[in-house]
Amino acid sequence: MPEEQENPPTSQKNNLGKQLIAFAIAAGLLWWTFKDCNWAEMYRYLQSVQIVPVLGLFGSGLASHFLRAYRWVYLLQPLSEKKIGLFNSFFAVIIGYAVNAAIPRGGEVARLVSICRTENLPWAGVLSTMLIDRVLDLAMLVFLLGSCLLVLPPDLLNAMPWLIPGGRALLGGTVAGLLVLPFVGTILNRILTLPAIKDRLPEKLLTKLTLLAEQFDTGTKALKSPVKYPVIALLSFLIWFCYWLNFYLMVFAFGLQNKIDPLKCLIIFTIGSIGVLVPTPGNVGGFHYLVSTGMTMITDVPKDQALAFATFLHFLAFYLVPCIPALLLVLLVPKTKKTEAQ
Repeated sequence: MPEEQENPPTSQKNNLGKQLIAFAIAAGLLWWTFKDCNWAEMYRYLQSVQIVPVLGLFGSGLASHFLRAYRWVYLLQPLSEKKIGLFNSFFAVIIGYAVNAAIPRGGEVARLVSICRTENLPWAGVLSTMLIDRVLDLAMLVFLLGSCLLVLPPDLLNAMPWLIPGGRALLGGTVAGLLVLPFVGTILNRILTLPAIKDRLPEKLLTKLTLLAEQFDTGTKALKSPVKYPVIALLSFLIWFCYWLNFYLMVFAFGLQNKIDPLKCLIIFTIGSIGVLVPTPGNVGGFHYLVSTGMTMITDVPKDQALAFATFLHFLAFYLVPCIPALLLVLLVPKTKKTEAQ
């Protein structure tokens, strides 16, 4: 496969503006979330945290990153004539998460640059697989939302009976979307070639949509395999199971297992997962607000304890779990390559 020497296009001015907006959103959300909290109570709850579940969270957190890297290998394979290295994929993924902890969406650039250099892949093709990676995550989130709407407390379901058909619609739509996903690029490309569409769309918009169709077609090549797609789907479920396990281990760390069962934890996890859609550094603010709000809404956990739970979980899952391995890899990988060269 020919090498592509071009670098990914960037706009420093636009990126700086987006970063400033992201930090402003994070600051606003943090202020709103913690404005009425009792810091002494939060500290007291944090002092009671059990260490064993915390160590388990490190394992489940790393497992989720490893599974994501493994899934990405399947998506990347059509771009290369040689086998994609799992280590290179994991390195790129963990570096991406570490950068995201400080720079919102900056990790995507770091991840892209890393795998393109180590595997000599075209950035445009890699970018398309990252797009599909995001689409799969979004599909899993919608699937969880649909599932949770069906298992909410009976009093809430009775008060809002439309939640049940809404949940079923989300579940059915997600399954249908996943079945159609491998062919979205082809379908969109054919639609854009129809005279009734092609002649009426502005040329600039038509170019963008055509490029999007090509990206989808490239990124979904692995999904068109009847053997690989089920594996990718299984890996997607396992990734999100590890995410849920992070939450449930934190329940034990705070001694809340008598108040929060696995099902309630799933609902809180799903509500909190919506927070990762907010483009703030390390998902700061949105995650804290939604997790603490979801916990106090579903259970009788005190607000200060819910805030301590969300804060500690966020610090572990979004900072320590990715940043410690990323730092170790950055320090060790160059030494390893130097040794191999000798």
